[in-house]
Amino acid sequence: MSRIDSLLSGVLPDLAAPEGASLPLATRPEAPSRTTAAPANSVEVFRGAGAPAASPARTPQVAPRAREGNGFDFCVGGAFPPKPTGSLKEQVKQGARLLEQTQAAAFSVTLDKGSAMDTYARTQLGHLDPSPPIAGAPTALTDYTSTIPGVSAKAAFEAFVGNPELLFGAAGISLRPAARALTDGARLFLEEQGPPPVWAPIAVKLNETERVVHITTLDGHPLRGTNQFVFDDDGSGGTRIRQYSAFQGSSPATSVGLVLMDPIERQHDIWRSVHGQLHEMLKPR
Repeated sequence: MSRIDSLLSGVLPDLAAPEGASLPLATRPEAPSRTTAAPANSVEVFRGAGAPAASPARTPQVAPRAREGNGFDFCVGGAFPPKPTGSLKEQVKQGARLLEQTQAAAFSVTLDKGSAMDTYARTQLGHLDPSPPIAGAPTALTDYTSTIPGVSAKAAFEAFVGNPELLFGAAGISLRPAARALTDGARLFLEEQGPPPVWAPIAVKLNETERVVHITTLDGHPLRGTNQFVFDDDGSGGTRIRQYSAFQGSSPATSVGLVLMDPIERQHDIWRSVHGQLHEMLKPR
């Protein structure tokens, strides 16, 4: 596992912007300081930043993982483990949405109603607000990278945008509603079978000129966060994919989940599978 210089190594560039704002590719400010871990079942209320502290070192905090044929690698930094963030009112709101969406996910995975369930998902997604990381609060950071030799960045970007069900399906995730391609402004639930079953809502923003896919969580997602995928030419006719992930806990359920299961490791495995599937689709034969 190597260190990756990240555009998100610290507070996200757009964290001071209103929720839902797009993520500019800009120079980052200093990283937030770590805080003492709270009890697993506590509610931590973020009340604003205090005096600035020195940036934490971005040293690997998970066991090294074997490299894939695509050179998949990642490093972590910031505030781990992610803790529930936001006012008590906000955390209660997120927890209630999470419970509601968990019930819908359970119905979907056990009694899959196909198009009817997709219609229900579209209706629910229309009521959800973006929930990116809260500015100034401790934020967990993970930078992922992989390569696809012999494939242009444009082709890799288009394949990523054009095959979401295949890519997420490699990680055991379904899309609600079904989506043949990602579109700018699309809202989707990422459905995991579980247990427990999960509907994790996201919004997608595309920048075709810069070849960037930006994903923001919506209300009721187990985490508040963003993922930004950048597809760059590697200078040798291939593509380097860099993914910048920043997230916080959305409700006390985050802390409970960290005790009962390993959602962070699951997150790493999801993105390993997505990167790996894209490589398998496009690599020269």
